[in-house]
Amino acid sequence: MNHPLIARLLSASDRRAARQTLWMGAITTVRILSGLAQVSISARILGPEGYGVLAVIFAVTWLIYGLLEIPGGEAITTFVTRAVAEERPKEASRVVRFTLAVSLGLSLIAYALIAALAFTASDLLGIDQAYLDAAILYGVVGIPLSTHTETIAVLRLSDRLPLGLAVTIASSLTRIVLLSAAWLAEGGLLAVALAYVAGAAVNGTGMLVAATVSAPRAGMTDFLRSVSIRVPPDVIRFQIGSFGKSAIWILAHHMDSILLAQFTGAAEVGLYRGARQIINTTTYSFQLLMDGVQAEYSRQWYSRQGKALRRTSLRFTLVSFTLAAAGFGLLAVFHQPITRLILGAEFAGTAPSLLVMIPGAFVSTSVSVLTVLPAAVGRIRPSLAAAAAGLVASVAVIVGLAPLYGAEGAAWAYTTYFIVFVLVLMPFVISTLRQSRRLRQEHKESARVIMR
Repeated sequence: MNHPLIARLLSASDRRAARQTLWMGAITTVRILSGLAQVSISARILGPEGYGVLAVIFAVTWLIYGLLEIPGGEAITTFVTRAVAEERPKEASRVVRFTLAVSLGLSLIAYALIAALAFTASDLLGIDQAYLDAAILYGVVGIPLSTHTETIAVLRLSDRLPLGLAVTIASSLTRIVLLSAAWLAEGGLLAVALAYVAGAAVNGTGMLVAATVSAPRAGMTDFLRSVSIRVPPDVIRFQIGSFGKSAIWILAHHMDSILLAQFTGAAEVGLYRGARQIINTTTYSFQLLMDGVQAEYSRQWYSRQGKALRRTSLRFTLVSFTLAAAGFGLLAVFHQPITRLILGAEFAGTAPSLLVMIPGAFVSTSVSVLTVLPAAVGRIRPSLAAAAAGLVASVAVIVGLAPLYGAEGAAWAYTTYFIVFVLVLMPFVISTLRQSRRLRQEHKESARVIMR
């Protein structure tokens, strides 16, 4: 990224965003490839019915964690950037400590709730008594992963994403090795759950260590010198909004499996989750663009570089649109051989659901780098409103269609969520871009006031 030709073609801001995007791309590539391997091995170990049971356990676990989660990645990106830009390193450190403490504390409460519900209301959750041990074991997975968004945000701000790549590789290899051993030993659901928990432990511990050693480079010079978690009121308000947004997102992304299980059976849920996993794996590549660009949006907004912000948003929107058109176009054409390759011949019934999900996934990913813009400038309510609207629409669709069309009805709910989300959020994105035109003028007026 420091080549003279690249330096002439791209600004320092664009080079930094591109560099972080490439590193996040490497991390995402490892996650995609390892995720495909994990799904492939798990599906072959368990079969459609067993994989459907795992899908229900997965959905219940992440539903509970999600409902109690307050992800701090966006808060760190936005408010640590602001504090460092305004030369308040102690505040920056407190923001990170606050978000880490909240995430870890809530994850412990969530696991206690999962264990309690597993023992007292497993039938209500759709988990058979025979799989209770696997459900309780898999529930541990959320504790080490609870601080992932916070630690990856610190690594982005410190420009130390290569450390995140090393940890991702280690955790992925841990899961694949243990799943392969379970396959060879003809293990069952409990062995699969153990593999996922072990991988999560490696990832969570490694990321936390990497973020801690990288914090000073991001401007948090006293990160380990204090335990204070006192933060400005606007950070708390932002986190409250993040809590609502996260809860809605979790409901939208995991309630579908739980509702589908009530209307159909485990095999149908397994087919739907198989298709959903392929779509999710495809969309991972767009998260790296969002992560790389969001930090740059915050830097440009708080340094009053409105023109640079608009240029960054335009360039990366063109990139995301092109990738979405190419990727989902290929998936639509080759969905049958892709399904057989990843999931096996038993999952051939996932094809109709997969085709229904593609339009919603394309709409959301093609403008993905724009959807993080309001949060990057400290506005969480637009994302909250869009997610709420999408949830209401998707629940209505799955309740109406799942009893009649099974997995395909749930797939229509998936597509509905993302189309509604984008339609509701776009007016706020446009408003933020318009406000960016006044940033430089406001900065000049503030400077004149100070000079007087």
